[in-house]
Amino acid sequence: MPRRERSSETKSPPSDRRLMALVLAITMLIASLLAWWFGSGSTAEFTAAACGRIGLVMGALWLAWPSLKRPAKWLPASAPVIGVIALVVLAAQPKLIIPAIPIVGGLITVSALARAFRRK
Repeated sequence: MPRRERSSETKSPPSDRRLMALVLAITMLIASLLAWWFGSGSTAEFTAAACGRIGLVMGALWLAWPSLKRPAKWLPASAPVIGVIALVVLAAQPKLIIPAIPIVGGLITVSALARAFRRK
């Protein structure tokens, strides 16, 4: 059975998504500039700030897209779980931010050490 080769014209969905992130980032940054230049009042300021922030985040996503396809090997698998639990705790009790930072760092360190010892 002959081997089928992919056409160079077809793009994979991730590259389409990356292109979409770039287009959205440029669109939002242009909308932010237009609102800032031609708008007046608090609504224009709000729109300019919101569109600018969304444009910056989408631009950062566009830049980081290739690294999003592969997981960070240096990050322990439990780190995101620990981070989400810490965010929930801080959302409920914001005063706990001072003790939460070293606790989260310690938990991530312990999980990284456990992972290192398990490999050997």
